[in-house]
Amino acid sequence: MTGASPHLLEVRYASRRALLSSAKTERGALTLFVPTPHRVAQGESVRLAVTLGDGDERFEIEGTALTWTQAAGRDGVGGFLASFLGDHKRRAAEMIAVCAQRPLSMGTASRERLILRRNCELKVANVQFPGELRDLSQTGAFVVGRQFGKLKAGEPVWLKVEGGLFGLGGTWLEAKVIWQGKKGEEQGLGLRFTGNEARQASAIQRLLDAAGR
Repeated sequence: MTGASPHLLEVRYASRRALLSSAKTERGALTLFVPTPHRVAQGESVRLAVTLGDGDERFEIEGTALTWTQAAGRDGVGGFLASFLGDHKRRAAEMIAVCAQRPLSMGTASRERLILRRNCELKVANVQFPGELRDLSQTGAFVVGRQFGKLKAGEPVWLKVEGGLFGLGGTWLEAKVIWQGKKGEEQGLGLRFTGNEARQASAIQRLLDAAGR
């Protein structure tokens, strides 16, 4: 499709959960399995109009087909794998955020924040430190600990929470330091999550929902 706007492809997922399970983030790349009988060639630009069986939302995003359409792909349903870059990746991530029940109108700072105490580990440059998770939202966390040392804003870290808090089997979650200092009377680190958008959003939302019951 050189020099022409890609054809708009109508795509429907059975539910928000179905869309979340079709998305994957790995090494900064965001991909989505697109269920459709429509023939798409590998490398082709695609415009997707996405709707959901359990919601009224409609999303329009643009990406690139990583595979040809398969007659029977994931779970016996035909479709292809799409990837997204730049502004289109941001829009796809926002779609995933909405499906994980994170309203965009709330903005990052106002998203639901859960106060809790849970042992955790923080890994900085392959050195692990014990800590305690004190609050959590979809976008970040506040962690306290005595051995973190001085860390710079923007420094990459990895967080693992005791007891499978995120439902990810003890997976290290990618984050970066936003600030270091006191929150109330406690010294700690403010972190922002930077990886695993789809799985992370879904798992953290389940925790926030459970805590609110």
